[in-house]
Amino acid sequence: MIKIEKPQVRTDGATATLFAFVTIDSVRKEVWFKVDKKYEEYLCYERGDAFVIAALNFAMRNHHDIVSEAPLSEDLYYNIDKYLLDAIAQYNKDFYRPQITADVSSESLPCAGAVGTGISCGVDSMHALASQTAMKFRKHNITHLTFNNVGSHGEGEKAENLYHIRLERPKRFAEKYGFEFVTCNSNLQNVVEQNHFKSHTYSSMFAVYCLQKLYSVYYYASGGYRYNEFRLDDKATICCGSYDMLSLPLLSTHSLRLYSEGEGMSRMTKLKSVIKYVPSYEYLNVCLKEEHNCGKREKCVRTLLGIDALGALDKYSAVFDINYYREHKKWYLIQMLKRMSDGKHDYFEMYPYFKNEVTLCMRIQVMPYKIVNFFRRLIPRNSRLFNILKSIKEM
Repeated sequence: MIKIEKPQVRTDGATATLFAFVTIDSVRKEVWFKVDKKYEEYLCYERGDAFVIAALNFAMRNHHDIVSEAPLSEDLYYNIDKYLLDAIAQYNKDFYRPQITADVSSESLPCAGAVGTGISCGVDSMHALASQTAMKFRKHNITHLTFNNVGSHGEGEKAENLYHIRLERPKRFAEKYGFEFVTCNSNLQNVVEQNHFKSHTYSSMFAVYCLQKLYSVYYYASGGYRYNEFRLDDKATICCGSYDMLSLPLLSTHSLRLYSEGEGMSRMTKLKSVIKYVPSYEYLNVCLKEEHNCGKREKCVRTLLGIDALGALDKYSAVFDINYYREHKKWYLIQMLKRMSDGKHDYFEMYPYFKNEVTLCMRIQVMPYKIVNFFRRLIPRNSRLFNILKSIKEM
């Protein structure tokens, strides 16, 4: 069982912290969420909403029921209990359908009416900014940018350090372009330990609901799943974002609307908008491992190929080493062919732009990779042979 005690707020100098004690398997730990003190009044201590959302994925995977001492918002509780949990459990035989015990609150909370989105300066967040600002729909224009530490940076001290390093670029962006900036730090990943790839929507909505008295609209940048890729079954290569178009509406309430921004769009479709968004020329940052774009890891490779395919390479000389890319173009095209053999649809969409540059020699070089890939698909995951083949593939 997961027991969530009533949330409380404490202040410490320049920061304010929302916290609750959470007991999992008889181990009681504090989960905290920290913001600048100016946002103290928006921390939602009246409800257990944020902490229940944070526990949902963990509870389903580890067969736990959930008890919240604080009441849950009626809309949210209803949607989760009547629709979301049943849908996910139905398509995943190994998942448990948790029972949630809590009081129901129908009272409206105060709301400042802010419109928020997360900003990593990656393609997804840049697309959100390019698409959801300066619109005629005034109540839906982005006003606040947030940068969360709820799992994407890892866990422990290393994650804390990486979070503070990565924080600077989004902060500069917000200051330069006139957005309110909300820094959100949490130890959630250290207490409710889970694979961020499989839980990021829940962890991110935890951060949003901690500040539910601030937001009336929140855009969660989708991971590039198209409508025909919607799925609820838990495959190893599929993240929880594959069903955001279901989960986010069901995690919304009458006072807080969550949108899967860029829903149904491929990476290339998003890039077509991003390359027209001038701030991206200086701030686009996609690398998961380094402070700056390394140009060599998968996200950097995919982005460089994409902006090259769209004829926008020179616009991004401030954030990528364009000369290195041009000098090593053959290597990048080989990476594209490898990712195509992995079934990554983004690269199939790029391929027509580079078809005439791909040589027979490149295709021959990729053949060993394809052979290893073929045998890996026949071998059970986590077996010793599977891991050996995986290490060969990554060489």
